[in-house]
Amino acid sequence: MPGGPFRAPGLRGAGGALAGALLAGLASAATPPATPEPVLPRRLIVIDNVCAWPNLQRLRDGSLVAVVFNQPNHGYTEGDVDCWGSADGLLWQRLSTVTRHAPQTVRMNHGVGLNAEGHLVVLCNGWDKITPRRNAASRPIQTHGAVSRDGGRTWEQLGPVLPAVEGLSYHVPFGDILTAANGDLVAGTYAFSRPKGSIYAVRSRDGGRTWTHFAPIAQDRHVEAAMAHLGGGRWLAASRRFEFLDLEIFASEDDAFTWKRVTLLDVTPVSSAHLLQLGDGRLLLTYGKRAEADCGIDARTSSDGGRTWGPPQRLVPLVNRDCGYPEAMEYPDGRLLIAYYAGGIPEHQRYHMGVINLRREEIK
Repeated sequence: MPGGPFRAPGLRGAGGALAGALLAGLASAATPPATPEPVLPRRLIVIDNVCAWPNLQRLRDGSLVAVVFNQPNHGYTEGDVDCWGSADGLLWQRLSTVTRHAPQTVRMNHGVGLNAEGHLVVLCNGWDKITPRRNAASRPIQTHGAVSRDGGRTWEQLGPVLPAVEGLSYHVPFGDILTAANGDLVAGTYAFSRPKGSIYAVRSRDGGRTWTHFAPIAQDRHVEAAMAHLGGGRWLAASRRFEFLDLEIFASEDDAFTWKRVTLLDVTPVSSAHLLQLGDGRLLLTYGKRAEADCGIDARTSSDGGRTWGPPQRLVPLVNRDCGYPEAMEYPDGRLLIAYYAGGIPEHQRYHMGVINLRREEIK
């Protein structure tokens, strides 16, 4: 064209700015908006009509299982422990019944973990003379073992696996079964005859099929020792004491073979506890607080290997003292899932397993 090369009118000045804005708008419209991060429900009832005493395990595929006592009472009627599964900790489905209780018995107290092959290992005992309810004549029965190779859907029954302790009861399993630095499986157990109680770290060298070494942690009036392996053969245990109903902390520096007392936490009255080492290195202690007009699921943390602990933090307020036995687990992104049992809340007046979702940074 005469007068120089063609230039589209309006690409300079106000018209050009308008065209640029239109082009920018078209470009942004072509880019889909970022998907907001999903907001997790804070608190859920996930398994109804069970006393539960839940134990959580994460399988190698990232899914979760919860092993729970399947009756809505404290082992007063015949019952077993069931295995439930979940992809995300929010929705759960029943996978199987783990144990096979004999008539007029109940199987309820359980310890759970994964062996080196990733198979689930369960130890479980209970009580006899359920006629039709547990009574003063009932006594603890011998612990049986079970192993699942398919994520809790089917179980191999191992039969009796833990002996009795002279002058006390059979060994009673409790809490997480963990892997020692030397590759052994280590389970917490206790044997009792009220008010006496002894707690142990018991070992298996064949993936949970047999248990051959019994290391005493404390022999006084202790029950239900929750354990954590901090790495390198350093262990911590938190045990409830008969009559006092507080928590005493013990430590091992030689891979759970010998133990020494660390401190006593005045958190009375308390349910059993759970220990978890968080991704930021802190130790998380969770427990059920059972005081009149002050009950719920509480947490405390330690930054010095369990020697000292911060103040209690209420995670789940409850109104029924029949509560506790929490179990905490952490996802790689810092999400915490804490399961617990409750004997009922005003909005749901039945036993149930509840869970709470929170972030690690919310734990003070």
